[in-house]
This record gives sequence, C-alpha cells and structure tokens, in this order.
Amino acid sequence: MGILERLTRPARTPRERFADQVLAELRRRGVRDAEFRPSQFAIVCECGQDAYSWLFLAKAFSQYQRNPGDKKQFVREFVTHSLTPPAQPGSFVEALPRLRIALRHAARGTRTLRRPALPHLDEVVLCDEVPLDFDSPVRWGVAAEEIFAAAHHRTLARAELPSSAALFGPSVLHVPDYDGEQLVSWVLLDGWLAELDEQVGGRAVAFLPSTMMLLVCADEPRLVEQLFELTADEYARTPRPLSPMAYTTDDDGRVVPFEPERGHPAFHAAGKARRRLAADVAEHQRRTLGDPSLVECTLAARPDGGTFTTAVWAVGTPALLPAVDFVGVSIPGEKIFYVPWALLVEADLLTEEIDFRPARFSAVPRPSPASLGYLRERAVRL
Repeated sequence: MGILERLTRPARTPRERFADQVLAELRRRGVRDAEFRPSQFAIVCECGQDAYSWLFLAKAFSQYQRNPGDKKQFVREFVTHSLTPPAQPGSFVEALPRLRIALRHAARGTRTLRRPALPHLDEVVLCDEVPLDFDSPVRWGVAAEEIFAAAHHRTLARAELPSSAALFGPSVLHVPDYDGEQLVSWVLLDGWLAELDEQVGGRAVAFLPSTMMLLVCADEPRLVEQLFELTADEYARTPRPLSPMAYTTDDDGRVVPFEPERGHPAFHAAGKARRRLAADVAEHQRRTLGDPSLVECTLAARPDGGTFTTAVWAVGTPALLPAVDFVGVSIPGEKIFYVPWALLVEADLLTEEIDFRPARFSAVPRPSPASLGYLRERAVRL
C-alpha cells in the first residue's frame, strides 16, 4: 500500500481494530478461513469440515474496553474460549427440539454423524449450531435413522422462506441465509423444492453455490444456462462454497442432480459443475487427510466447452486414485499415456477402498506386462 493511499483511507474504528486483533489471533492459531462481518459485528470461521463458528464481538469488545489489564492476553483468552468445542447434548430428548439438517461436502474420517445425500454432498444433523458426533446414536440408545428423521421433521416445521427472499423477474428466486438457518439444506425435505414450481413458473431448478445462498429458477434452458454462470462465479468467490451444480426433482418429487441432455444450452456447464465439485471435494480430502498416496484430481477443459478430469497413476508406488474420466499411466522411463477410467476397471486393476468418502481406488501395485500392454494399445489423446 502506497503512502498516499495510507494517508487518505478512512481511519479504522475501535470496533474494527478489535476485530482485526481477533482475526490476527485466529490466523496465528492456523485458522485461515475467517471473515469479519461488520453488520453483525462478528467473525465467522471454519472449525473443521462440518461446522462454522460465529464469534460475536459486541460483548467481548465492551469487556475489552473496560479491561485494565493486558489487552493481547484478553484477545487470546477470548479466542480460546470461542473455539472450545461445545458439549454434545446429553440425551435425545434434550436434543430433539433443537435438531435440524445441514448440507456439507462429502467426507469420511471425521467424528460427525453424516450420510450421503447428493453426489459429493453429505447430510449432517445439527443441534443448534453444533454437528452431532457419530457416537450420538449409541450414547442415546436411538437409531441413526430416527435421529435423521427427527431432524427432517424439525427442519420442515421451520422451513418457511424468509422475508429476505426475493423474485428477480418472474422466474428467479434469490434466498440469502443471513440468519444461519442452513436453508440450502431444505432442498432435501420431501416435496419442498417441488412446491416452488408455482413461484418460479416451471419445474424448479435449485443452485446451492454456498452454505448461505439458495437460487431457484424455472427449467427454461437459457435461464438455467445463465444461472450456471452466476453460480460458478459465486462458488468461486464465496468463503463458504457448497456446490456449483444444479438440482431439480424427478417425477416422484425426489431431489436429483439437474442433468441436461446434449444440445441443451447448459449441457457443458452442468458437466463442468459436476466435475468441478468432484475435483474440489477430492482435493479437500487429500489436504485434510495428508496421505501421500492420495492422488490429485485435475479438471481440464476442451476447446468446445467440454471438460474432463484426470489423475496420474505412478506405476509401482502406492496410489489411491479418485474416480476420474481419464487416468495417466506413468511408468518409469516411459512417456505418460492416458486411458479411460472404464478401461482400468475392465482390466481389473482397481479396488475400491471402502474407508474413504469420497471414493478412492487402490491401483494394483505391480501390474503384469500383459496388463500394461493392454492399456498402451488403448491409450487416447486428450
């Protein structure tokens, strides 16, 4: 920042300076995904794969101003207290009126009670703001299915569009989530999305670019194409990304991915969104687990607007591959070549490892010369 810019920019208020100190302490502790919200005088930050913590600053700021002691120590203690994991409810009866559902990126290996909901997305159960852990069913003596059913029932009871929801034109509904209601998860409720058909004037297509925004439009080809573009931008810039994909209902009212046929204006956009989410979730898994055998998933584009995913299998080394369109076969001393994923399955060179979500597949550590020859003969140009 230049001298002139520093001299002319507005001075930070005491409230903003306090927020700056809290942010600095969070980052010192390794919390990188944190954002100050001036309107709420709060900081929202990620505290694990499944939850976000709101640090409301008004009360702490008042105490900070009156505190005659060490200001830095006060901030450190405030952050420590704020990030302490809240206690899990002691019983199902205690938790029942506070349960609701939420959508999160697919994962396994965390302590969160979860189940698959949509491709690369899981459904979790919150008690107020706290995700239930996977020990809850045993601890409470209640089946997990009963907990999810209760959370759906409680969520449905409060699933009314907020006053902030607004129609843009006759066919696009914008629903921001200012109050942390997890309203993007309402698409999982039986019949809820289908009930919006009348409001948007056609079969409803929902977009969930972040955990704090829901967009719904009518199934009109050009309109859907535009919403894919808007969603891609929001998904890329939001600090709380969820999905760049679109979702609609089938003939039975169940929520399913929106998958347009070839020739639809949004055909390539839908394919790109599906692959982008798969690649992002696989990368999040790779970073979180830190296992060097987890192979990176890469998204690539073609000149015609089509996309595909790739992963490189270094033959002879431990490799846990994500499910991709094409696998690069890397043999020491040879030029890498690519084959379709289905070819490795056909050649019986992959085994799904059930402990991973999203799915990972271990490659045969020492494939036979005949198997490698079979792959070379069927290599493709990307």
